[in-house]
Amino acid sequence: MKVVLFFIALIAITMLSVPMITACKKTESTPPSFSASEIIDNTGERISKVKSFHFEITHVGGGTPLVEGLEMVEARGDIVKPGRLKVSISAKMGIMFVEVDIITVGKTTYMTNPLNKEWELLTSEFSAISIFDPDTSISAILKDMTDLTRLDDGKIDAISCYHIKGKVPCESLRAITLSSIEGVEIDVEVWISKEEFLLHQIKLEGKITDTEKPGIVREIRLSDFDQELEIELPR
Repeated sequence: MKVVLFFIALIAITMLSVPMITACKKTESTPPSFSASEIIDNTGERISKVKSFHFEITHVGGGTPLVEGLEMVEARGDIVKPGRLKVSISAKMGIMFVEVDIITVGKTTYMTNPLNKEWELLTSEFSAISIFDPDTSISAILKDMTDLTRLDDGKIDAISCYHIKGKVPCESLRAITLSSIEGVEIDVEVWISKEEFLLHQIKLEGKITDTEKPGIVREIRLSDFDQELEIELPR
C-alpha cells in the first residue's frame, strides 16, 4: 500500500510540474526576426546618434579621387562630430605611392604635402570630412539602398552581424568623391551588429566616377564608436 501511495504521489507531482515548466518556457524571450528594411532603418537611426568612430578604407582595383592628381588607395583615421576629422592616407600621385595626413575642423582642412610632409592649408572646395561623415555619405548609402536582401549572418571582428546586400545609385555617393556617374547603380553590402544596430562594414562594388576602373571594390570598416577623442588643427 505504501508503494502504491508513493507512485500515486510521484505521478501527481510530475503532472503538477508540467504546467509550471511549460509556463516557464512561454516566458522565455525570443530574439525578434527583422526584415532587411527594418534592419537598415534601425541602423540609420542609430548611426545618426554616434558621436565618434574609427574607420579604415581599402580599395581593390583602383582608388577614390581626393584632390586633383591624388587618388586614395587606403585610409585610416577618426572622426568626431560635429566636423572633426583626422586621417592618414596611402595614395597614388601619378606613378608614385605617397602618404599624406589630413585634418579637418569645421570648414578648415590641412593636408601634408606628399613631397616635404609640411602641413598646407587646402583651399579647394573639397571637404575631406564629407567622405566619412555619418550624416552625409554613410547615411546616404543606408537611406538610398534598394533591392534589399538578407544574406547569411556573419561576424566582423568577432561581432555577430546582420549581412544585407542591395544596390545604391552613384548619385548617393557624390559626397565621397569629386564627381559621380549619372544613372548608374552599384552593388553594396553592409554588416550591422545584431546587438546595437551599429554599422561595422560597407562593401561597394563598381565604379562611381568616369576615371575609375570597372569592378573597383571599396571596403569601409567602422569601429570604436563613441570613444573620447580630441582632434585639433596643426600648429
